Amino acid sequence: EAPADLTKINLEIFSDQKRAAKALGDLERGPGSFHVAPRTRQISRKLHPILLDWLARAADPDATLNQFVRFVEAYGLRSLLFELLVANPKLLELVVKTFDVSRLAGDLLIRRPQLLEEITRDPTFSDPRPMAEHLRRLDSLGASAFHLDPVRAYRQRQILRVMLRDVLHSGRPTTAKNFGFELSDLAEACLLFTIRLLAGKQLTVIALGKFGGHELSYGADLDVLFVGDDIRAAQNLVVNMAQPTSEGNIWMLDARLRPEGEKGPLVCPLETYQAYFEHRAQLWEIHALTRARPMTGPLGAQFIKMAQDYWRKAGQRPDLFEQIDGMLERIRRDRGSGSDFLDFKTGVGGIIEGEFLVQALQMRENIWEPNWERAVDQLRERAILNDAEAGKLKQAYGLLRRYESVLRRYENKAVSVLPHGSGEQRRVSVRLGYDNFEAFRRDYLDARDVIHALYEEHIRNKGL
Repeated sequence: EAPADLTKINLEIFSDQKRAAKALGDLERGPGSFHVAPRTRQISRKLHPILLDWLARAADPDATLNQFVRFVEAYGLRSLLFELLVANPKLLELVVKTFDVSRLAGDLLIRRPQLLEEITRDPTFSDPRPMAEHLRRLDSLGASAFHLDPVRAYRQRQILRVMLRDVLHSGRPTTAKNFGFELSDLAEACLLFTIRLLAGKQLTVIALGKFGGHELSYGADLDVLFVGDDIRAAQNLVVNMAQPTSEGNIWMLDARLRPEGEKGPLVCPLETYQAYFEHRAQLWEIHALTRARPMTGPLGAQFIKMAQDYWRKAGQRPDLFEQIDGMLERIRRDRGSGSDFLDFKTGVGGIIEGEFLVQALQMRENIWEPNWERAVDQLRERAILNDAEAGKLKQAYGLLRRYESVLRRYENKAVSVLPHGSGEQRRVSVRLGYDNFEAFRRDYLDARDVIHALYEEHIRNKGL
């Protein structure tokens, strides 16, 4: 039974009003508690209207309230927490928004409620944390090859920190910050530190894909190549990075872009890569080198020089644009969901089309740059794209990447399609900063139209 005061509160924002009333009542007195201290009751009643105001703006008020109640129960000292939140309305806003936009972040806070104050009270909370600082902090944790849980726990805390900063900066998607650099710095620091513990200095690691471009999103694996001959060190690294414990894992490594893919050896000497690129590699494998970046190890510079030679040679193929267009169509066919509208990644004018557009032009113009945005800047500087085209392309692609980031943030997992159901589409639109799905739909289709028009102009019309 809910406290009498709750009968005066409008519960229409909730789908299950009876359950919401009970949850709000539990907030005040705690589950199974019969005596409520007057101070707790007083501060709880101050909290209710502010809490409900933020819940009314949530994409899913019911689920968000449920997470909030679980957090209060985990925190324990409810009167102390309520006083903290009433005195710091911005903190309450951050908590409610976080529970609404990320189940993973919410579950982490519920499991470790002390992290909220640890992270937000840190004077450096408003600043991105560079890789060197991550490495310094990792060094101080006492981790070893036989004790990697401090690294796993650090990674989890830092992802939560990035998510909290992301929520704090979220507004309209067009103005929201991109946290890809922060996630990439964290991932690289965790990988470099673990290599130091497990693999020594002789294993060369090359970053590829979004990791190579320093553009990671939530829930992304790290695309890598291993160069050298220490197979055991690489196997040890891959297994231990992926191994989950109660602290989660460190990071998943994906080395499938190596010669012969999953069938090939995990680690190859430089000569094997050279022979493969010379005689057997398909264009898509050379195209993937666009984002190759040396991370660590003695053979990094030699590998990149060799990769650049084969990449530049492929860039001069007369049928380059035709072949890349064929690659795009195969991806669409093999990985599409069957609904082009929902396929924001593989669909017409989607994320991959925006990437292939830029990478095809990079190859043709010999612009070696792993980062997509910097590559667009160089294409503009060389007048391959004019100022208006470069500006529109960056805005459209950035918008789609922001949509992807918000979708992936919810469970820290890869997502390539928009949700099907109207209810979930509305919730996603609200999490993206829109009032409704129709407003999101307009921006979404406009962005895809921009990318596709530029792809048609620069790739299809000139190569097919």
